[in-house]
Amino acid sequence: MQFAKLDDSPMFRKQIQCLEESAESLRERSLKFYKGCRKYTERLGEAYDGDIDFASSLETFGGGHNNPISVAFGGPVMTKFTIALREIGTYKEVLRSQVEHMLNDRLLQFVNIDLQEVKEAQTRLALFMTRLVKSFFH
Repeated sequence: MQFAKLDDSPMFRKQIQCLEESAESLRERSLKFYKGCRKYTERLGEAYDGDIDFASSLETFGGGHNNPISVAFGGPVMTKFTIALREIGTYKEVLRSQVEHMLNDRLLQFVNIDLQEVKEAQTRLALFMTRLVKSFFH
């Protein structure tokens, strides 16, 4: 970005400081959100595993449609319940995948790359301002 006129003044420095603080605050909030998203995706993965394990246990207990004991215990109803559990588990896994891809990966890129570029720009600006001030006094 080119500036036609760039004056070093207390107000300008205050604005730069405010921008730096805002960038750092955004970085901290983004990291907290990223950590929350990671925990959520881990819990969704655990919930998916639990749903699938329970559905498998239920299928094993149910024994199938041809088993008279299974039919007496409500095997056909258990089969429907098992199908529903697997579907719910699948939705949890899709949600986990989307949160991981759409939020976690993008937040990490934002914190590690985009905000790092802001810090580098701040460093370049500070160096530019130092050289500018020195050039006035030499």
